[in-house]
Amino acid sequence: MPKRKTWVWILVSIAGVAFIAIVGIAIAGIMFVSRHVTTTRATSADAERAFDAAKAQFKDPRPLIELDQVERPRLSRPLSDLPTSSTKPQYLWVLVFDYRDERLVKVSLPFWLLRMGRRKVDFGGSQGFDLDRLNLDVNELERIGPMMVLDHRSSSGERVLVWTQ
Repeated sequence: MPKRKTWVWILVSIAGVAFIAIVGIAIAGIMFVSRHVTTTRATSADAERAFDAAKAQFKDPRPLIELDQVERPRLSRPLSDLPTSSTKPQYLWVLVFDYRDERLVKVSLPFWLLRMGRRKVDFGGSQGFDLDRLNLDVNELERIGPMMVLDHRSSSGERVLVWTQ
């Protein structure tokens, strides 16, 4: 009989540790999202001011990536033509405005997270904006430093600005 009680205690202990680990992961996820994602209600004028303020920090107004009529990405200039920056960006920022919901979403993605591999990240709108389809090379973005990566207004009216900082 004592052996059964030992196995029961071992199983209960394992279940307890697993439960605590799951709760810890959930709390860490909630904290990460609360620190890196902000969503606010905004008018079109408010959103334009937010986009202008984000773009004002860059000397070159041309984004690195442009989307064509069917929203396929293409480089506006070869990456090899861009000089290596002494400043390494820490975050990839994404600003999205959905005019239908009057919602402005700002997301900061740390480069350590981007280096973990390709993950699908959708932002805003009915169709959403898939960051993965831009085929961003994290190493190249780090090499060229802070810059405007994308400034796009979709045919359905959503606006997206992506930059490194």
